[in-house]
Amino acid sequence: MDIVRVTADAPAEVFEELSALDRSCFGAEGWTARAFSELAARDGGAVLAAYAGDELAGLFAGFTAADTGEVLTLATAPGHRRNGVARLLLGEFLSSVPDETENVALEVRQSNTAAVGLYMSLGFEKAGVRRRFYSDPDEDADIMVKNMKESAGKC
Repeated sequence: MDIVRVTADAPAEVFEELSALDRSCFGAEGWTARAFSELAARDGGAVLAAYAGDELAGLFAGFTAADTGEVLTLATAPGHRRNGVARLLLGEFLSSVPDETENVALEVRQSNTAAVGLYMSLGFEKAGVRRRFYSDPDEDADIMVKNMKESAGKC
């Protein structure tokens, strides 16, 4: 599995491919190609793609700013699920955040037990709830946070 950092100068087709995967996983809430492109151009933005050969196996989008980071979207192609793709992508992001980053946060559907389990295994803890954060279907999101200072030096 190859993890590639997607930069703003990547071909438009790359952003279209990322959007297609995100939308196949999250429906209307999935990201547009433009959103991926804009994040890749943003200072502190991180867009990562996991490839199995020439096939897009997963994607990650997030950012860091000042002393915080946020996971914005993380998706794995159906044929590559349960193979550690999401763990690799998230691990790549977490290992690359600046030293001054104190916390990394994310929201996750409460019903997405696989994702919640992954995040907990990487040191994220539930910090709150966002009511009706998701639509289609309507659902609350758990807010999860990883304290990067507490986990420094831990594997």
